Amino acid sequence: MPQPLKSAVEQILGRSIGVDEEISIIAVPPQNVAPSEGNLAAVDRLEALLNRRAEKVRDIPEEEINSAVDEAVNQGRRRR
Repeated sequence: MPQPLKSAVEQILGRSIGVDEEISIIAVPPQNVAPSEGNLAAVDRLEALLNRRAEKVRDIPEEEINSAVDEAVNQGRRRR
């Protein structure tokens, strides 16, 4: 695999690709699965949680939020 492509895949995975590893990519059609009541309730709770979080950070500039998210992602990747 060409190095630029390997680097891009490693960035997506968030880790290095070992010499003994293979990468496979497949395309699959979307699946239509009817949501269960439990899933719908979970979606409602998640949406409410995200709305509460959004309200707490509404006065923080988007650039500052993006910077904090980038920093957290980078720290998570270094811990692997």
